Amino acid sequence: MEGGTEVLARKYDYYEAWEEERVFSKNKRKIAVENKKEASTTNARTVFVVVAVGIACYLCGVVLGSAYFRGCNALVALKIQEEDLLAKNEALQIDVDKLRNPARITDIASRQLGMSTARNNIYVQADSNKIAYDGYAYAKK
Repeated sequence: MEGGTEVLARKYDYYEAWEEERVFSKNKRKIAVENKKEASTTNARTVFVVVAVGIACYLCGVVLGSAYFRGCNALVALKIQEEDLLAKNEALQIDVDKLRNPARITDIASRQLGMSTARNNIYVQADSNKIAYDGYAYAKK
């Protein structure tokens, strides 16, 4: 060659090129499979997390629902107890009013205790030291 530069051409080896392509393709498939595995693992984790959160929410709903149901039952029981106590209180109030009746007290005093009704006009001897009558009767000391 002229000018002192020599261009060396390498003989193209088809077998070597085919082998490189095969290795490259194999590595490409291997990377694709690994990416699929990672993607499926990530998808499986995501599905697992979503299912776990769903189950947790359902269980919380069941627990809260049963607590609400128990609270409602307790409230109903307390309302029934309140109605019973109010009815008993009313009956006892009627009994108290009957027992406080002045006619009943007078009857018991006269029949069982032998007491009699006081007279309306009670006279008391006035004090002689009093000069003016002021409308009141005074007992002698």
